[in-house]
Amino acid sequence: MDVFLTKKETLKCSVCNKPIALGEAFVAESEKHKGTCFSCSQYVNATFLKPGNAALTRRSKKHSSYCGVVFVWNRRRKRFERRGQYVEADAIRKAELECAADAKDRALKNEKAAIRRAEQDKVYIAEFSKAIRRFYPNCPKNREVAIAQHACEKHSGRVGRTAKAKEFDKKMIDLAVEAHIRHAETNYDHQFGTGKTKRAIRSDIKPFVISTMRKWGG
Repeated sequence: MDVFLTKKETLKCSVCNKPIALGEAFVAESEKHKGTCFSCSQYVNATFLKPGNAALTRRSKKHSSYCGVVFVWNRRRKRFERRGQYVEADAIRKAELECAADAKDRALKNEKAAIRRAEQDKVYIAEFSKAIRRFYPNCPKNREVAIAQHACEKHSGRVGRTAKAKEFDKKMIDLAVEAHIRHAETNYDHQFGTGKTKRAIRSDIKPFVISTMRKWGG
């Protein structure tokens, strides 16, 4: 069972029948399933382990007889994201001892893995750039590189980090180019704070964006 922070005000605990307030924790198989409030759950006496240390998280889960993963709703990305876990205190202590024992070895492996990922990322951005140039042969010189670097920035949540983009899907390429034109070729960013809504601003510049995409696409 997982722990969710509610994004609704209509939930009730299936045990005590008390309402679960917006932002409070409840325990269920998924956010859409009826669950129990945190006070009635099996995790009420558990210890919360913050995220950030993958080895500690993995090992504490292994040593604990239960594990409640905390999920918080990200409104911008419109999805639930992990924000730690509830496990037994003894499990955390055992995991900490194990992590301390092989800290140097893990640090060396992580360093090598980071170098490998950086090299892979360079290759991916270069291939993404080529895909942009292939679909938009008339875009300004070297612009495809700037578009790719922005769209594929790590941990940005932008289109270039999606699974579809990694297959060089044309729709994903189109979205990356469209976003670039919107920000680099129009006064889109300067119109905020003028009283217009985001939808209205995008609607105003849409014809120019579309015509530019057609021009770049040849």
